[in-house]
Amino acid sequence: MKELFSAFSSAVFFPLISLVLPGLTAISSWYVLMMRSGGLRELVQKNHSETAFVLMLLSIFIGTIIDDLGMRIESYWFDRQRDARTKGLHFAEWWAYLRKPFAIEPSGRRHLRNLVARLKFELGVPVALIVALPGLWLNGATRYRPALGMTAGALLLVAYLLLEAGATHEALGLLRHELLKEGGELLSFPRASACEL
Repeated sequence: MKELFSAFSSAVFFPLISLVLPGLTAISSWYVLMMRSGGLRELVQKNHSETAFVLMLLSIFIGTIIDDLGMRIESYWFDRQRDARTKGLHFAEWWAYLRKPFAIEPSGRRHLRNLVARLKFELGVPVALIVALPGLWLNGATRYRPALGMTAGALLLVAYLLLEAGATHEALGLLRHELLKEGGELLSFPRASACEL
């Protein structure tokens, strides 16, 4: 069992949750919609391996675009809010962190990488769900009430993940702030209260 989980190192896990999972989520309803075509269904049945390969490439492609959109949300929404709240120190700390060489990697860097992966997931999946919803409604086989329930569930998940993304973004900023300290406060700003997160 340990060997199974060791395959999910950060080199594999990070692209899986930041690119592949949002990409598969976004194309899922569209794939089901397109499978209603008899010709495509027959082509897929004759070419299972090729179809899986094409779907994986497509999910990575769409996932990369979704990741770019998530980065836009982060920079235009979360970064600007935090920079205003910290009176310009958020961007100053971000650039200082990128310039700072660490002789010995602090343990906080691993936690920072995990938070970045989580943030990419929390920003990617909402975009993917929004992309997937029209495919659900365009599918004539989908009944109104189940589609309405799935849409409501998806929108609740979008709202929840965006709230979590805000909290993760704040945790990333505080962690970078702490990693920049060398024996004392390098930069200081008032901490956000729980209701501001």
